[in-house]
Amino acid sequence: MGHESHVWKIVFTACVLIAEMSPVVNLQSQFVNDSMLDGLVKRNRKASVQNFINNDLQLPLNNGKLKEIGNINSNGSDGEDSPNNVECQAFHNMNITDICSFVNQTADCDIDEGFIRYTSFVYCDFAEHLLPLGLVIVFIWWVFLFIGLAVTADDFFCPALTVISKTLGLSVTFLAFGNGAPDIFSSIAAIGNASNGDAGLALGALLGAGVFVTTVVAGVIAIVRPFDAMQRPFLRDVIFYLAAVFWTFYILWKKEITKYESIGFILLYVFYVVVVVAGRYIYQKQRGLPTPPVTVVTNQTISAIHNQEIIINDPNEEDSQSIDPNLSSVNTLLEDERRPLLNTEACKLTNYVQDTVSIEQEYIHPLARFFNSVNPIDHDKWVKAGCFVRFYEVFKCPVVFVLKLTIPVVDYEDEVNHNWSRHLNSLHCTVGPLFAIFATNLGWKTIGNVYPVWALVLPVGVILSLVVLFTSNNNQYPRYHAVFAYLGFLVSVIWIYCIANEVVNILQMFGIVFNISNAILGLTFLAWGNSIGDLIADTAMAKQGYPRMGISACFGGPLFNLLLGIGIPFTIGTFKNGGSYALNVTLEEIVLAGFLAFSLVSSLIIVPLSGFRMTRAWGIYLMVLYCVFLLVALLTETGVIHGRL
Repeated sequence: MGHESHVWKIVFTACVLIAEMSPVVNLQSQFVNDSMLDGLVKRNRKASVQNFINNDLQLPLNNGKLKEIGNINSNGSDGEDSPNNVECQAFHNMNITDICSFVNQTADCDIDEGFIRYTSFVYCDFAEHLLPLGLVIVFIWWVFLFIGLAVTADDFFCPALTVISKTLGLSVTFLAFGNGAPDIFSSIAAIGNASNGDAGLALGALLGAGVFVTTVVAGVIAIVRPFDAMQRPFLRDVIFYLAAVFWTFYILWKKEITKYESIGFILLYVFYVVVVVAGRYIYQKQRGLPTPPVTVVTNQTISAIHNQEIIINDPNEEDSQSIDPNLSSVNTLLEDERRPLLNTEACKLTNYVQDTVSIEQEYIHPLARFFNSVNPIDHDKWVKAGCFVRFYEVFKCPVVFVLKLTIPVVDYEDEVNHNWSRHLNSLHCTVGPLFAIFATNLGWKTIGNVYPVWALVLPVGVILSLVVLFTSNNNQYPRYHAVFAYLGFLVSVIWIYCIANEVVNILQMFGIVFNISNAILGLTFLAWGNSIGDLIADTAMAKQGYPRMGISACFGGPLFNLLLGIGIPFTIGTFKNGGSYALNVTLEEIVLAGFLAFSLVSSLIIVPLSGFRMTRAWGIYLMVLYCVFLLVALLTETGVIHGRL
């Protein structure tokens, strides 16, 4: 009886609203088993009707009195307003028998960017008892995408940035964007897909990666090889990072970010770069030394260290000699560990070849050269590799093959022909632009409601391909070869953005299935995935005897990612939203920012008190601190630790 009166209350309230509002809202209802409502409610977008649905209809849903969700859609709606404004994870608290229907009819379960609806995939394409199989398949696909993201950034995006920075005379800070590109594009994707201001996935990834790198990675470096830190760069990087974290905490506390504040994050990194360059100049002037260019540590530099037996003097030793200007860029970089780093890993450090290297080459048939160019497996590496590396090469070869077909690479490390492949680069002129327009959903749009965009891009691309084919030869790259770097930059950016969207969508799907918040997903899976390269690279530097490079990367890299990872996406978001972006902040984000600030403050106190000696005890303390952080975060997620914001 109580439930029937509640249903009549809904009907009566709707009738009153219909009488008072225009346009008219049609409400249809029917009963099942005298106690069930299973109707179709058509509502308009006005606030009063939305409040009616949220307040009156949502109550029985949450109490489990409705067994299924009806089809509730707005007139002419494209799905932007979900039925009852229900979150996708809400079915865990409802007595829902048909989760597939709920997922398909709830707009919060839909995706704003991307190509695959993973939530529908696992709930609609697999029976309930086969749901674990669907999750395993999606997880393997997620790992594959993460590898594709790393390969795109390291092997395609970074070489393009190297060429562009050299041809335009840009600073190394532009190159630093290469390593941070996956993090930044993941943040753009997460914030772009955020609903109701829930940016927990982006903030969780940025802050979680910061906690991981400044505790686990820094701790491993100190445990593997204790050393004396450079005072000035350490204090500068930690203080700047601490300022950025406190600013982020302030944004979270007031639950809103304005366009001026988001732009301020970008300007703060610019100021940091100015301080680094000015400090470097003053330091060299005081010592009476010429000011060398600021260098960035990269994964490629670490590879060079492994491949070459480089023996250098310790710059801390009194008998160390001055740097020989004729040494290679890698030797110069390793000799001067006192040099402050702008960022962790970025792009490949390459020597620009000023003079054409004339080497007599063995004749290779053009078709064989083409197939060698698109071969996704490096033959030399394959012969020397072990079983695990070979499995990895086979696993990633599909994405490498597709990337090679769509992205041209101009590589100055190849002193002979800069990775020139006449037929493949000619093909890039057609395939690259076509991929770009279809990946950005522009291919099927029409010009003047008549002519599709792809029909314009295709003939232009074919013409450019023929021009390149007939104005070049197989053995010598043409004078305009550097232009391909700009095409490679554009296409690789689109690839990174598309892959980042899919990675974010999969993580959101896991959050829906396991009822996990975006903040926890960000500080675990996304943060670990983005930081595993830092752990490997920085630990390798420490083992090779260069721990100062690794420890500098532990603070410079996350600082870059945090400032630009918040600044760029939220600048885009605030301009789209009219100047401000309201944040749906949870306690998990506050815990994240608080622990990151605590780790930085504790390091800022402990390291100077220990005479800037990075000891094993300090490293163990950082590892324990991260374990405590994970425990507190999980207790907060499960509600054991709770509070109101």
